[in-house]
Amino acid sequence: MKILYLSTPSFADCDIPLVRAMQAKGHDVTYLLMLAPHSLQYTIIDIKKEYPHTGVFPSSVYPELKAFDGYIDMDKFFVANRTSNKSYSLSYWKKTLSIYRFIRRNKFDVIHTPCLFGLKRMLFYFAGCKVVTTIHDPFPHTGEKNRTSIQNRKIAVRYSNGITLLNNKQKDEFCSFYNVSPNKLCINKLGVYENIALMAFDVKNDKKNNVLFFGRISPYKGIEYLCEAMEIVRKDVPNATLTIAGSGRIYFDINPYMNKGYIDLQNRFIKTEEIATMLKQCSICVCPYTDATQSGVIMTSFALSKPVIASNVGGLGEMIDEGKSGLLVEPKNPVALANAILKLLKNPIELARMEAYIHESYYKGKDSWLSIADKYIDFYNKIL
Repeated sequence: MKILYLSTPSFADCDIPLVRAMQAKGHDVTYLLMLAPHSLQYTIIDIKKEYPHTGVFPSSVYPELKAFDGYIDMDKFFVANRTSNKSYSLSYWKKTLSIYRFIRRNKFDVIHTPCLFGLKRMLFYFAGCKVVTTIHDPFPHTGEKNRTSIQNRKIAVRYSNGITLLNNKQKDEFCSFYNVSPNKLCINKLGVYENIALMAFDVKNDKKNNVLFFGRISPYKGIEYLCEAMEIVRKDVPNATLTIAGSGRIYFDINPYMNKGYIDLQNRFIKTEEIATMLKQCSICVCPYTDATQSGVIMTSFALSKPVIASNVGGLGEMIDEGKSGLLVEPKNPVALANAILKLLKNPIELARMEAYIHESYYKGKDSWLSIADKYIDFYNKIL
């Protein structure tokens, strides 16, 4: 079986460990990364200079991608490059046609993608192989819902031969809303985003009682509730600090909190090396989301064995072993969130126990990428 994993930089931190696991199992997997000028810096991809040609090329055209040499098979790593950000540009259509020809020429049996191929890329559904689409967000998040996002999901559901979801909780609602048979679905999970652990060099932890929020800033992330919670926390733990790191518009008035001097706001693109440093220096990570599906932030935190406090929304409850790898709280509840933060900050023995549990559980056994890869291979065989 020949497999093409077709993706974008926004998913690279979970794609590359999966491709690695599949290749380690002896499967013939090619990784094709779609690039555009606006996506050269995203998650673990940090490209400084754009390659000035459109088409499909070996990954060696971007020297920065050599960072993955020895991690995945670089002979099976390609980039689909375009030189314009405009969706209806000549470069866009030329890249799309180049990908289609690449698929046909290599005679893949399965395309696996986390991308939603809308009307502009429907050609990929008719390239002569089965298509499996992983839908990370079955329903658009608060503040991000629009007609196109729903349409693209409907197209993916209709034309894909198989659909994978990354949590079981939304399965029934998804099948009902999109009128899809459960037999077409594979329920899998995310493994730890272990790439970041490769960059976790020794850092002095001089930020005792630091609480970390990182990731893209959006209204559904619930950062305003975290700021309220920290006000409560600091009454009991006066040296507690909060780091907020990520790009995106600050959608609420954060100035009253900023003026008190305990928040380090890094409102910009955060490089992977910086995230690794922040994780090393923090005590816990917090995901105070108001709605969610699953979270790469949780699996990135687990890669460095950091416990996570998260709202019990979407599939987050399936990602955290309550009381073992973190704590779950009611969404939009600053008091409950503050109590959870205090429970861990005031109990270093409990924190250390959680860190040990995360390290043992998420790199081995049923929660490992090897186990996740096996489940995908079984699904490919089913649809073939």
